[in-house]
Amino acid sequence: MADSNGHVKDALRYLDQHFDEFKAILCDLSRIPSVSAQGFPPDEVRRSAEATADVMRRVGIENVQVLEIPDVHPYVYGDWIKRPGAPTILLYGHHDVQPPGRPEKWLSPAFEPTERKGRLYGRGTADDKAGVMAHVAAVACYLQSGGSIPCNVKFIIEGEEEIGSENLGKFLEKYKDMMAADFIVLSDTANFDTGIPALTYQLRGITQVDVEVQVLERPVHSGMWGGPVPDPVQVLSKLIAGLTDKDGKLKIPGLYDAVAKPSGKQKKRIRALPFDEKKFKHDGGLLKGVKLAGESKYGVYEQLWTRPSLTVIAMESHPIQGSSNQIVDSARARLSLRTVPDIDGKKAGAALVKKLTKKPPYGAKVTAKVTGTTPWWTTDPEGPAFEAARRALKAGFGKDTAMIGAGGTIGFVQPFADLLGGAPCLLMGVEDPPCNAHSENESLHLGDWQKCMKSAIHLYDELSRVETQAKK
Repeated sequence: MADSNGHVKDALRYLDQHFDEFKAILCDLSRIPSVSAQGFPPDEVRRSAEATADVMRRVGIENVQVLEIPDVHPYVYGDWIKRPGAPTILLYGHHDVQPPGRPEKWLSPAFEPTERKGRLYGRGTADDKAGVMAHVAAVACYLQSGGSIPCNVKFIIEGEEEIGSENLGKFLEKYKDMMAADFIVLSDTANFDTGIPALTYQLRGITQVDVEVQVLERPVHSGMWGGPVPDPVQVLSKLIAGLTDKDGKLKIPGLYDAVAKPSGKQKKRIRALPFDEKKFKHDGGLLKGVKLAGESKYGVYEQLWTRPSLTVIAMESHPIQGSSNQIVDSARARLSLRTVPDIDGKKAGAALVKKLTKKPPYGAKVTAKVTGTTPWWTTDPEGPAFEAARRALKAGFGKDTAMIGAGGTIGFVQPFADLLGGAPCLLMGVEDPPCNAHSENESLHLGDWQKCMKSAIHLYDELSRVETQAKK
């Protein structure tokens, strides 16, 4: 086998020569509408799993199989384990995607990948089929250019991440013996900015609560009854508005008692990062004149990474189309509470339910329940594995690595870290702030995607020289 550094150069050269082929493969995968949410065809998620498995086989990854659990969207597994004594990396990503959203808001169809000005637009182009393909391509570059990889690798590609990984426990119970590894590398996070790589060391959790307000047995005429009869939509709106005070703090009893205070190191990392409010608003798509919200005592990054937040992700009573002059009988909403260390998601959800249902306006009937929780995750991003990842990212991007938290939630991380006895978890993704993940016109910066592939090539080489627990 070639020496490690020579092998890296060969792999990088192969990437430069075959990047367009990898892009074509990503386009093929992104044409499959693998939406895991209820109400969308599960056969398409299965087709996505099978297509992903086929790509992995074609590039030389071995033991590829679609892993099954009854009534669960399929996972995909593959490995290359031919380096005795070398570390093993477990590479995680997901092949399911978000629903497409509003067709009229897309500049090109959601499942017809379209390139414009150096970005590839389409659902899943960034989240997370590009993340999966970054590592598949990096492995392919090694195998096709030199026949081997500096370390051992395993792939686990999930099919239900976008619906909260709700069957992850069942999956681990059945397949945990296949997951043994020294490091976990996750491809489903964002970089700090376009062209600036990042390692993510903290994720918020999520608790979902559904609430319903009922005031009538049936809808009634809004002219004949409007005024003295409460409007359930307004009651619901008041309940939700009452969950936040004037300073942006959530009014959920006991919630902040459990919030961990960031360490001095973490505060220093956060405050060292540059922040441009104008750019932040532009990347987030805020309309002109709209001001930032949230807790006034904390900076934007501190809010996003270390403080809980609440979002109304759905509200319904009666659609505008077909509406009439009536007071509806009920109104419903789905609330998404983002949790942080050391909040217990289930306890926080119970406190939110109690707050919503205690003494509702006008004595309206209010019911609420916790419909799902996923835990937060955090780690200390110090030590040889993180140093290796920082070197790899700098080699790929030509820029120093930002150490960041993330406001989002990935249910995979903590269970796998626990399963592997605290193996270092390296979260390095392909998204950038303008990528519109989870929204219409999701896109991938193709230049950064190639840099991510280069970083992955360097990462396998760097981690091959890191001493693992098994070697000590």
